[in-house]
Amino acid sequence: MNIDQVIASWEKDPEISGNLTSWVRTTPKQADFSGFPQNLETILTQNLLAEGIHALYSHQAKAYDLLKQGKNLVIATGTASGKTLCYNLPVLDTLIKDSAGTALYLFPTKALAQDQVKHIQNLIGSQTPTDIIRVGMYDGDTPTAHRSDIRKNANILITNPDMLHQGILPHHTNWKRFLSGLRYVVIDEMHTYRGVFGSHIANVIRRLKRIAAFYGAFPQFVLTSATIGNPEELSRKLIEMPVSVLREDGSPHGEKNFLIYNPPLVNEQLGIRKSVLQTSINLSKQLLAAGRQSLIFARTRRTVEMILTYLQDDVDQSTRKLIRGYRSGYLKADRREIENGFKSGKIRLVVATSALELGIDIGELESVLMTGYPGSIARTLQQAGRAGRKLQSSLAMLLAAPDAMDQYLAHHPEYLTERNPEAVLIDPDNLSILLQHLRCACFELPMSLGDRFGQAPQDLIENLLEVLVANDLLLKQSGKYFWVADQYPSAEVSLRSSSTAIVTLRNVHSEGSEIIGEIDASSASWLVHPEAIYLHEGESYYVEKLDLEQGICELSQRQSEYYTIPAMETTIEAFQARASQDYKDWGKALGDIRLLMQINGYRKYRWLSNEIIGHGIVNLPPHHLETIGFWIKLGEGTIEALRGEGLWLSDANDYGAIWPGLRQKILVRDGFACRGCGARPDPSQLHIHHIQPFKTFQDPVMANAASNLVTLCHSCHQQAELSVRVRSGLAGAGYALRNLAPLLVMCDHEDLATLTESKSVLNDGSPAILIYDKIPGGIGLSQRLFEQHQTLFQGALEMVSECPCQDGCPACVGPMGEEGFGGKAHALALLRSLL
Repeated sequence: MNIDQVIASWEKDPEISGNLTSWVRTTPKQADFSGFPQNLETILTQNLLAEGIHALYSHQAKAYDLLKQGKNLVIATGTASGKTLCYNLPVLDTLIKDSAGTALYLFPTKALAQDQVKHIQNLIGSQTPTDIIRVGMYDGDTPTAHRSDIRKNANILITNPDMLHQGILPHHTNWKRFLSGLRYVVIDEMHTYRGVFGSHIANVIRRLKRIAAFYGAFPQFVLTSATIGNPEELSRKLIEMPVSVLREDGSPHGEKNFLIYNPPLVNEQLGIRKSVLQTSINLSKQLLAAGRQSLIFARTRRTVEMILTYLQDDVDQSTRKLIRGYRSGYLKADRREIENGFKSGKIRLVVATSALELGIDIGELESVLMTGYPGSIARTLQQAGRAGRKLQSSLAMLLAAPDAMDQYLAHHPEYLTERNPEAVLIDPDNLSILLQHLRCACFELPMSLGDRFGQAPQDLIENLLEVLVANDLLLKQSGKYFWVADQYPSAEVSLRSSSTAIVTLRNVHSEGSEIIGEIDASSASWLVHPEAIYLHEGESYYVEKLDLEQGICELSQRQSEYYTIPAMETTIEAFQARASQDYKDWGKALGDIRLLMQINGYRKYRWLSNEIIGHGIVNLPPHHLETIGFWIKLGEGTIEALRGEGLWLSDANDYGAIWPGLRQKILVRDGFACRGCGARPDPSQLHIHHIQPFKTFQDPVMANAASNLVTLCHSCHQQAELSVRVRSGLAGAGYALRNLAPLLVMCDHEDLATLTESKSVLNDGSPAILIYDKIPGGIGLSQRLFEQHQTLFQGALEMVSECPCQDGCPACVGPMGEEGFGGKAHALALLRSLL
């Protein structure tokens, strides 16, 4: 079956078509051609003709003209529109005409960089003398023996931001020839430079421009981007120069089909839907059987491995060879093998994270399944655009997960199909990031009083320089600042995470051990904590030991009936309000927040059924997050009104006057030991836990029956509370607000988080809901929520009200049943009180 036949069969299948909430067909489009530029070097014209290219798309010709006029350019055309030729052609033409000229290409991933080498080689062709265009790929995999030759000879350098930051700029004297002739800087996939990463990149570009100017070079910048809401604004913040934006797209495409599928309800009362993972597996098996090459996107590394495991367990041995996973954590050689196999067609189905989202040309790929909303409109369009990169028909389907954001989109598909993509936000002047790169800049070249560092405020730069002097990192002499510390500052600055450390994953067995992958230290506590089940290439591994100091994780391969999910405890350590406003019975505030975050346990989930079958305790060092937050402070009037209607469950439990004696009786019965793990701490550290939550009883005598009470230590008590809890209106409202907020401010789902507390320091011991930027230092998301609180509350109220469940589910205020007891009516009452 071809892809058109697959689409037709799905349209006739009531199990599929009956659960589609949106189907958008984009009709085929013919190409808009333009002739080759008149002044294009003859050798390039000949090579284009040899490659079967007899004309340029109109936007490629326009890009050539704009760059030849000396303008900086942002190419913001669609996926698979030929953006690479937009810059390769003018760059190669310039370098052929100017033998001393050079060009720097920056790619966010090594796979993209390797793809680019092939594009340039195809365009150079066999007829171009090898001494005219000399391409060098310079990254962490480049052999040491080759690096000197690349520095001496390359006039096109292909690298990544990390290598530019740590391997080139600090050693710029070795690159004098290259930097002196720098004519172009190409920044590919600009939309990936967002948040902390993008803010770092903007400062790396400041350093690059400063050093290039030192050698007398003032390069043009070419940036490419997927569809985002603010390509001009983002590019101006990244390079701090005027830019021209090219949006008109002259490339052709076949028919595109974009579908939103919402798995059917299997329990309407509890709001439980058919598994989105199982749905993606069933549909991908149909595509495999039809002979169609497909790509499944999953939101997390764990989900990739779960889908891969289910798929490989569900097909025969010969079909397993056609299915692979792809994500960070795999070894480089494995990733290259998967990429090449997918491009050649040898691999027919890949399950991947967003690591395969960027512009690697897969060629014949016809279908994409997205297992859950990727987190933004821009990323949804980017993932959908992986299919149909040639002129064939294509299929992209978003499979809605059961959580609130996905269900909102399933019921309001116009948000995805009719709204503009999100704006990408960065803050190059974030104090923490700016100070780190100012240290690097001073190491690279002394800084004088009055020197600019990009468009950062001059008084701020001077103040930060004095801070570095006071800390004995700089010496101030005759109006200049010189680096005097022994440190190598760029080695201490990670562009992509808060940690530069890597944890090596070592599979230990009776015959020895071997490395199966690696993971950044900041993710290790979450994915490979002690006793975790770690999934890799569809195989299960049990974590025997995690040593964060040494960067080693020891695992053993074993079959497991369950997988693990860690639990994190978040505590507010300090806060300072910047702005606040009080209303009749509640208030709002915006300010700086310092949070302590610690993984203290995990839950075991049975495969397929997702039933919780156990818990575990983890003791790992905590980490801190300093950021910006928006918090809602509930007043006594609001609480009293809800309490009077029986719609407030966040008060502390009143166990009655008999509780101290009853507590002692249960401790004696249980031998002053934790019934969970057997620990015997000081009796004052033991807790008496209600097996069925106290609040679910009308009669406190029945709640306090000895059969409903058990002795637990602090850690086991926390785990038990996670497993069975009463979902209050406060927690339910917080859940709804947290899931709707990213849609309102148009950011990634992972950029925000919430914390609900019935006794919060943010509200003098009264209830509060905190929504905060998960990005260190913040990038303005909380501020936008603070300013648009009314729209946020109204949207959350609509989302919860429209949900068909009886008393709470993952699509509105959070799950009930095994996870807790109700909360929907309480959350609705609280949201109405805020309006």
